[in-house]
Formats: sequence, structure tokens, C-alpha cells
Amino acid sequence: MILALHCGRAMSLDGPTAYGSLCPDWLTGLESAMTTTAERIRAVGLRLFAEQGYEATPLSMIAREVGIRTPSLYNHFASKEALFMALAEEVEADMLAHFSRSIERFPDRPVCERLYTLIVETCDFIFQQHRGVFYKRFLLFPPPAVKDALTAINHDSERYIDQLLHELFQQGRRSGELGDIDERDFVSALYCLIDGLFSERFLYSREEFNRRLEGAWTIFRAGVSA
Repeated sequence: MILALHCGRAMSLDGPTAYGSLCPDWLTGLESAMTTTAERIRAVGLRLFAEQGYEATPLSMIAREVGIRTPSLYNHFASKEALFMALAEEVEADMLAHFSRSIERFPDRPVCERLYTLIVETCDFIFQQHRGVFYKRFLLFPPPAVKDALTAINHDSERYIDQLLHELFQQGRRSGELGDIDERDFVSALYCLIDGLFSERFLYSREEFNRRLEGAWTIFRAGVSA
């Protein structure tokens, strides 16, 4: 850390200097290797947490698969809880970005078409290898050590999604596509549909899952349409 400070802006006498411009090549290479190691720790941690769960995945196992000693892992993450939370925040942000892009991509299309696209693309996210399973695990089985922090993340995400769905609902009411239904009931029903489909993903093949998705969508659309 001291070397990094001496190689950055603090060493510039003539004004701000781009970080690393005064660093020797070996230090630049060291920083690059550290970044790569952190990324590998994240990738291995995500896979093992998804496959085995939090309690069954010690840091020593992650370190062994990354190819480093366990004490070296602490140079990147202070604890197993810190690594898990970093991954949870990353996957949650990815999920929200996925959700937001789906809603915002076709603002002028009919609401039911936008809803269908949203449901399909949100389900696609849960089929992503490791990320989808990890997401489902920490929602349903949050480790006690980080349960409160995960609950806070989930509540923040839900408020953000609620706002996106509010705008979608208002469009549907203005256009006459949605029937005389309460907004909270609409949002709750959509959450139940998506949550149910998330669970189905772990029970059926992709082909059977798609068939069930289409059937569930048909009933949902009939229920919310005018």
C-alpha cells in the first residue's frame, strides 16, 4: 500500500499524475495479478456457494481451487462473510440491471407485450449457470451471519422494482389494457408468478419449463387484462 501511494499522485511534484505513471513495471504487474486473483476468487466463490451453499464452503476450499494459500485470500476479502456479501451485491445488481433493461427497452409497445418480455427475460437470468442458483439460494436460505444485510439489499431492490412496475401499471391503465385491478394486487401477483417460475427452474427441463411459463402467462394475462 505504501509503495502504491508513492507511485501515484502523492509522488507528483508538478501536478496530478495518472496513477501508475511513476510505478515500476514489476509493481504494475503485481497490481494486475492481484486484480486477476480477486476475480478468480469471486468466480470460484460464486460457483462453490451456488453448488454447495454457504456453510459447506470454507475459504480454504475456495483458496485451494484458486491456487493460493488461505491467508493470501484475506488480502482480497476480509472474511467469508465479506466475500459472500460482495457476490450477493454483484448478483443482485446484475439482476436489477437485467430487470430494468427489459422494462425500458420497448417503452412504446403494449403493456402486456412488455410484461411478457419482462417475465421471459427475468427467467432467463435465473438459468445463468451459477449466478441463478446463487441468487435463489441467498434469497431463500440466507446465511445467518449476513441475513440482516441480505434482507436490507432485498428490500432496497424491491422498492426499485416496485417503481418500475408502477410506471408499467400506470401505462396499462391509461391505455385500457389492464382491468380494474388494484396496483398492489397487480404487483403482488407478478412477484408470485416470477417467484414461482424461479422455483420451477430447478424442477424441470428447459423445454418443460418453457411450456409451463407459457401456460402461467396465459392465465396471468387473462386475469389482469381489461
